[in-house]
Amino acid sequence: MARELQGQRAGVVSRFLADAIDLLVIVAALVGVYFAVSGARFLLHPRQFSWPEPSALYLSTLGWILLIVYLTIGWASTGRTWGKSVLGLRVVSSRDVGLPLWRAFVRAVLCALFPIGLFWSAVSTRNESVQDLLVRTTVVYDWGLKLPRLE
Repeated sequence: MARELQGQRAGVVSRFLADAIDLLVIVAALVGVYFAVSGARFLLHPRQFSWPEPSALYLSTLGWILLIVYLTIGWASTGRTWGKSVLGLRVVSSRDVGLPLWRAFVRAVLCALFPIGLFWSAVSTRNESVQDLLVRTTVVYDWGLKLPRLE
């Protein structure tokens, strides 16, 4: 059954699950940054140590930046993030090739700004999200190892 889906456009459920995994990766990264900063503070001033109390605005801004960087690097390099890799998905351009860095960045910003746009793929006849329509990308099932072409 998996071979039949190879290269087909991914549905909303697969995409949502992949994005949920990616969100967990970002949350884990934020927790890691918090403990790294706490450890550095402790090493620099062990007698006056107190746990950092970052504001919600600071944490959400840092999380948003980490998300954009993470998505951009994943999509520009292999077309996959960890979530998409787990679900066997790949983001490709309309010509079925990898994304250049600038398109990956624009798609990442759009996904971070308007995550609800993913659900347009549930009603789209071509399984495209709002971000796919704007940046002209497609998310396909791809279980094979495919490295980007050097240009």
